[in-house]
Amino acid sequence: MKKLLVISSCFLMLILSGCQMNNSHEFDPEKAALARMRLGLGYLAKANESEENVKAAHYNLKLAAQYSPNNPQIMLAMAMFDQHVGQYKEAEMIYKRITLMQPGNGLYRVHYGSFLCGLDRYEEAKQQFQQSLDLDRHHWKADAYEQYGYCAIQHHDKKTADLMFKLLFQYDANRRANVKQIAELYQNKGDINVANYLFSVIKK
Repeated sequence: MKKLLVISSCFLMLILSGCQMNNSHEFDPEKAALARMRLGLGYLAKANESEENVKAAHYNLKLAAQYSPNNPQIMLAMAMFDQHVGQYKEAEMIYKRITLMQPGNGLYRVHYGSFLCGLDRYEEAKQQFQQSLDLDRHHWKADAYEQYGYCAIQHHDKKTADLMFKLLFQYDANRRANVKQIAELYQNKGDINVANYLFSVIKK
């Protein structure tokens, strides 16, 4: 599976979506679950640094799922973990489930689309990105344009990539900084063609 250097903004949004624990002594499983989710995602973000971080991510995300098994945010976090460790069938089952549970939330379709893109299932990925855009809600529209653009250029679909980045910068000009960071990541990992393309689109 390709290591997609994408979803940075979505990932941050998910981490920041958790609630803080209050000072009450009464145990609130939902708040505890979100706190564990945020902790688990923090470890997952550093998973490449050590195996201990992977174990800590898994421990905290499993606890979060025990506290709140049907919370789609926590399910998404588990899918991202499964994806990271190569359990693609398990991850896809979760992605499918949460998009069915939350058909009006395009952010889950953006994540699912990027997952499919990494599996070289480009046509299916395009469907997920487009369904997210069809919902036409500002909360995730820029994420959908951006991730669709990355996926398209990785699959040599320059026409679609050009359109997505054009629409992205029309929608939110500040996203040029995001794309520049991702271009630098591609450059650092040696994917010069994608990096050069991304550097070129931010100059248009």
